Amino acid sequence: MITAVTTFHKEGLDLYGQRFLESFATNVDKQVKLIVYAENCEPVNPDPTQITIVPQTNLKQLVEFKNKWQNVPKANGKCPFPEKRPRDHHKEFKWDAIRFANKTYAVFETYKTAESKWVVWIDADTFVHSPISYKQFEDLLPDDTWITFVGRGRGTQTWPECGFYGLNRTNDTCKKFMQQFELMYEDADKGIFTLDEWHDSFVFGYILKKLAKLDTAYHDYSKNIYNKTAKTGGGGHPLINSELGKYFDHMKGSRKTQRKSARKDLMQQRTEKYWNEI
Repeated sequence: MITAVTTFHKEGLDLYGQRFLESFATNVDKQVKLIVYAENCEPVNPDPTQITIVPQTNLKQLVEFKNKWQNVPKANGKCPFPEKRPRDHHKEFKWDAIRFANKTYAVFETYKTAESKWVVWIDADTFVHSPISYKQFEDLLPDDTWITFVGRGRGTQTWPECGFYGLNRTNDTCKKFMQQFELMYEDADKGIFTLDEWHDSFVFGYILKKLAKLDTAYHDYSKNIYNKTAKTGGGGHPLINSELGKYFDHMKGSRKTQRKSARKDLMQQRTEKYWNEI
């Protein structure tokens, strides 16, 4: 089995979340299950046999993390060292640990409680535009890898684009990865707050780089799609340009209100009907 997980709040539900749920139920093979942690909202479940919706308050560790850090400026987007980051200290997402903890704790809980081999995170601002069979989904998660992720080109110096990643629960390296990932939040003063940035993608990338040196059996969806690699943030829109684009569109940033990515986001011509109609 494959278990996917996502989360969103009321604003996200209205803007993209409900659309994601409906596209998942319509186009993803019924053997692939989805767990949704809903923050202060009540989504309509298009298929309760495939999709399980859980109140986010059930994530006890997340509740404890928020209670501890909710009134601490550095955990809520206030850069604690603006003198070191004169060009981007105002970019609050880079230091908004509370915001991105919603995502990481949903992953931690699902990883610990799922019975499937793979746990897959999918951002809720994703749209499943084409049918994907169980075999096709399984092929996105190579059996001999411990993790899959969307990088930003071979040798990139920046963080992955964490809109989609897969965790092989049977693999020892993946177990180490998740232990370290969770500890970065559970012991935040010695963990995420020691890093240069503490959004989930930066934390994910920090641990990934360490373990990838020891175990190269990982799968980067982006490794063959860039001629140049990103040296800092950004790096284009790698998810839709990778093999994931056969089935998924990811409405990150302003694309949320447009409800689709733009043709200019494509780095090369795609053959899928969805992309030829945007």
